Amino acid sequence: MQRSVLIIDAISTRRIHMRAQLDTAAYPVDLADTQTEGLALIRKDPPDVVFIADDLPGLRLRQFCKTLRGNTQTQFTTVVVAVRSENQSARVSALVDGAHDVIDMNSDGVDLKARVRSFMRTSGQSEGWYRQPQTQAVTGLAEAVPEFAPKTVASFVARDSEIWFAKILSDVSAASGIDIRPTSAQLARRNPDVESDVYILLETGSDDGTRDTLVALRSHPTSRDSRILFVTDCPSQIASPLDLGADDQVPTTITATELRLRIDRLARRKRDADRKRKETTELAQKAYVDALTGLSNRTAMEEYLLRMDHALTAQPRAVAMMIADVDHFKAINDNHGHAAGDVILAQLARTMRSKLRDGDFIARYGGEEFLIVLPNVEAEQAHDVALRLRDAVADNPIALNASTHVRATISIGLAVAHRNDRMSTTDLQRAADNALYSAKRNGRNRIDIALLANSHERPLGRTHGEQ
Repeated sequence: MQRSVLIIDAISTRRIHMRAQLDTAAYPVDLADTQTEGLALIRKDPPDVVFIADDLPGLRLRQFCKTLRGNTQTQFTTVVVAVRSENQSARVSALVDGAHDVIDMNSDGVDLKARVRSFMRTSGQSEGWYRQPQTQAVTGLAEAVPEFAPKTVASFVARDSEIWFAKILSDVSAASGIDIRPTSAQLARRNPDVESDVYILLETGSDDGTRDTLVALRSHPTSRDSRILFVTDCPSQIASPLDLGADDQVPTTITATELRLRIDRLARRKRDADRKRKETTELAQKAYVDALTGLSNRTAMEEYLLRMDHALTAQPRAVAMMIADVDHFKAINDNHGHAAGDVILAQLARTMRSKLRDGDFIARYGGEEFLIVLPNVEAEQAHDVALRLRDAVADNPIALNASTHVRATISIGLAVAHRNDRMSTTDLQRAADNALYSAKRNGRNRIDIALLANSHERPLGRTHGEQ
């Protein structure tokens, strides 16, 4: 879908000048000279970004933003207010009324293009700013204050020459309770603060290394999910801070009030993104992790085996597969209850997992069955692992309560394919399953090894078990 921009300004020369500054080759730019005309264009073809002049006659910015947020077609539209550079109160008012950003009416083309690119990248990423009712007077960006929010931590990459800006940050901290922590550029690059929600970078020269720090923070695993506020009045360079990874860019003339609003906004966006990542992880766990044992579930197992088949086709190698089954599990449930059975399964899963390598795979295969895959393991090593699993389970009775302990055992069917056997995981699974039935028939608490039909080293059907 094609991206678009709308400029609403009553002064034609400013409209035309702003359009000339934008990249009209990348996206169409429409013009309107009144709020009514602008809303009509928005309803007809919703734009991704709206630039609107704060001195537009009859403008009711709060209502304008609310109208867009209340429509599913425009709820993600970015609203940017253009104000005169000297009008600091207008900047703050625009943010409080719901604008996503505020720019100088005389912003140059490099800055405008970079901001639009940044808006386009984040378009549709609902990071919370449009959800809250616009009822708070001075909380910033028209977001209601939540009943509880963790304290915001902001790291300021400081220099001794920037004491004047540190004073502004001190005022911000005193007024809002934001925990602002000064740090050096070297420390920020090498060891970012894991608690930092927002990094504040102040550029005082065209080649002072601040942009290198920005890139380093964005790429470091500890800080890459933090938000970065870039403060600068330096002449435009080849790459804008917004293109290098900054989430927001403001001039050094920014007031403490506006700075607080922007830090708060970035911190909320960061927390909202953290929450979404957590939800995604939890959903993935529900889809691929067995809730009782914490092991991979059958869905994850099937996907793993499919990947393993592809890997074995591309690069043949030895692989061992085991199926372990809890002996007399029905009797355990009948004697102690299903809740006790769940406790035992969970403990057995932890025990077996602790005896495997990091690269080994274990899944809950069925009710009380577990499937284990050992890549790059020959028969003798695989047998040693099976013994270790069997003995670890048998030698560790499980406490159901202070007076009741249950000694569970497992039977294991083991199948091993050598590099030249070229067996699929389906063949291995079938062979391991047959070996498991053999172990059950031969007395349980034992390991039976199934030899594969195309192995040239051993006859098919040979088993080996230990009492």
